[in-house]
Amino acid sequence: MGCGSYTGRNTDKIKKFGVKMKALPDSDISVPEYSALAIVCRLKEYIETGDHYLYICSVEKVYADEQEKVVFAWNGYSQIKAI
Repeated sequence: MGCGSYTGRNTDKIKKFGVKMKALPDSDISVPEYSALAIVCRLKEYIETGDHYLYICSVEKVYADEQEKVVFAWNGYSQIKAI
């Protein structure tokens, strides 16, 4: 919940919230330790769409850990379910 309340532009979320990271095999990026899915992409272009940007990427690798549960939240986090 805390990570969603701060912008990464001004806050080092990993440091602030003590997020443990793990390296992905054959990649130079790290992801949160208990991630169920990670997608490594290469940015091709971005398009300004009002107050947001649309990022067009090519997927280079997909990593999945079927042992990890996935958490879904909706209604402003008033409902949360792990699957």
